[in-house]
Amino acid sequence: MSLIRGMGPQDVDAVREVDAAAFGAWWRKLTGATEELPLRTRTNVLALREKDPEGCFVAEEDGRVVGLIFSRTWGGVGWFGSFAVLPAYQGRGIGKRLIAASLDYLRRDPGRLIGLETMPASAYNLGLYLRQGFQPRWLTFTLVRPLDQSAAGAADLPRWSSVDAGTRERWLDDLREATGQIQPGLDYSKEIVSTDRHGLGETLVLTDGGRAVGMSLAWLVGVREGAVEELARVQVLALHPAHADEARLRTLLDATEALARAHGKQRLAVSVNARHAWALERLLGWGFRVERARVRMTLKGTGAGLSCDDAVELSCWAG
Repeated sequence: MSLIRGMGPQDVDAVREVDAAAFGAWWRKLTGATEELPLRTRTNVLALREKDPEGCFVAEEDGRVVGLIFSRTWGGVGWFGSFAVLPAYQGRGIGKRLIAASLDYLRRDPGRLIGLETMPASAYNLGLYLRQGFQPRWLTFTLVRPLDQSAAGAADLPRWSSVDAGTRERWLDDLREATGQIQPGLDYSKEIVSTDRHGLGETLVLTDGGRAVGMSLAWLVGVREGAVEELARVQVLALHPAHADEARLRTLLDATEALARAHGKQRLAVSVNARHAWALERLLGWGFRVERARVRMTLKGTGAGLSCDDAVELSCWAG
């Protein structure tokens, strides 16, 4: 039987290889490519692990890493992904044991909303997660819009990388209060700090009366080796509900697009769960188009049922 153990820094290269092998067939079908799926960068894997090192696990058999799972906690919200098992080792219960290890970690906070997102076309994955007690909720859409290279300059919002430690701490406190109004305990602090530490992108902050009331965290580098990345990805965009209006949402998006253009990007990607109907409608009305969709599922007993809201909280539960 395979051994499930904590993922260590020494596992980075093995994790990259398992990930590429497990997702290669899906990627070639999606893109029409004939070559192998490029490996994740070492920086990407190290950054994913460091956010929740006690919640990241590998499956090992005869000294070889054959499976992996990353757990992610955003305060009162937790999820797992990426999650993969080598094709030759699938169907042997390894995936279920990796999920169990992740759930044990995520359940350390008894009030946490626990979930995941998966590809809706994968009947195997959907069946696996349903059997583990996950319930389907809303679709999360990846929306993409080409960047207008001739657009006029947008408002230059304050940047995380450009302020002192005291300002950063105040911003984190303000943003925790803001996102906690959307989902109790929701906290993106680790995402902001990790993005800066590893040089993955930038966080723009919207302020009002000296307080941070919104944020847009964009990744400006690719997650895989090789090809030049022409896409900027918004990892998180959120607004305090009391400040969630079209003007402020547009200000954050325009500033993010200006940032992306300055880094030579051609397109901007944003993820939004269909539960946040107001924000989804605005993005579609502003020229964003659906490129991909995932099914969001929540563990029975940890999340509310189906309901929609006007919150601006753009993110996905997928690594």
